[in-house]
Order: sequence, then C-alpha cells, then structure tokens
Amino acid sequence: MRFKTLILSSLLFLALLAVTALSVDWTDPSYKADEMFTSGEDEAYVNPVGAPATPQEARELQKNKSALNWTMPSTLTGGGDSARESRESAQSSSESETSASTETAASEIETSPVQTEAVNVQGNWFFTLNDSVIRDLALTLLQDGSDVYGSGRIKEGNNSMDVSASGAVIGSDMKLNLVSTNPIIQYKLNLTLDQDRASGDFRALCAGCENWIGTAEGQKTG
Repeated sequence: MRFKTLILSSLLFLALLAVTALSVDWTDPSYKADEMFTSGEDEAYVNPVGAPATPQEARELQKNKSALNWTMPSTLTGGGDSARESRESAQSSSESETSASTETAASEIETSPVQTEAVNVQGNWFFTLNDSVIRDLALTLLQDGSDVYGSGRIKEGNNSMDVSASGAVIGSDMKLNLVSTNPIIQYKLNLTLDQDRASGDFRALCAGCENWIGTAEGQKTG
C-alpha cells in the first residue's frame, strides 16, 4: 500500500511539471527563468490608484457621496442647540401664548360687565283688564332696583276696591301681583314693557269663586 502511494505521488508531481512546462513560451527570450517557472500561477489583485483599500473606507466614501444631508441644521425651532431643547422651547412658547390669551380674555370679561339695569317703571299707571268684564286699574308704583311695589284701585262698573301691588322688573318684562282684601282676589299680571306702555295677560285667583284669565294693557301717565 505504501508503495502504491509513492507511485501515485510521483505521477502527480510529473503531471504538475508537464503543465507548468506547457504554459511557458520557451521560444520567447524576454522571459526570465523565475517568470518561466511562475507562469500560469494566479497573480495577486492590486487595487487601482485612488480606490479605497478596505471595505470600511469604501462605505465611508459612498456615505459622503450620498445626496442626503446628514448634518444638523444650524438653527432649530426655538433656538435650541439640539432637537430636544428646540422641542422644549417651542412647547414653552406655546404654553406662554395660551396663558396670555386666557388672561386677556378674562381681563376683557372683568372690564366689560353685562348691562342688567332694570327699566324704570316708577310712577302712575292706568291699566285696562279685559276678560268677560272690562275693569279699570289705577296704580302708583315705586321701584327699588328690580323690585316694584305700590297700591291702587280696581273699578268694575259702579264698584271699586283697593289693591296692593308687588312684583319685579326683569329686563323688559314686569310681573305684578295685585291683591284685594274685600273680596280677596289676586291678579297675577305678566307684562312686556315698551317705553311707557305695557301689555300682556293676567290670571285672577278668587277665594270662594272660579278663577279666570284675561288680557291687560296699560300706559304710564306720570
């Protein structure tokens, strides 16, 4: 077995010499002896002039040639030196503007009070109460802010009776409660004011008799 191995190795060596000999141009005198023996061997690869020597340098060179701008802008929103500082500065500015707007709105509300002054109804009034029967009402009203009170007389035909008045003025509306003592009757008037005139409806509540409703029209006489 060892003998066969030696023979096989010798044959392989002779074959290698034969291939080398065939790859050399023995007729060309410009070949040197070492070139003849190394002819046919692979030559080492040499990078072209100016090419990167390593893959890392090639990647850096390609990154520099990219069309994307990898540099941070010289100025950021809010004047921060970093994205985080710029964002915090912008948020702070927005909160300050919101706070200033809120304070301005509150100040305008405080300096612009709603005008709620009651209409002046103090003086003498003459009303006509109209339902199935026509009644005349003469009133003298006094006023304290929105509160109204006074007294008068209601005349029905040849009969008349004294009444007391109380109520309130809300905007252009006036509510009056008239009460007579003999007989006991309450007149609840809901009126709309228009300068020295008033109009609306009423409801009469009678002790021991049926209630009724009607319309009321009046004018300030003094």
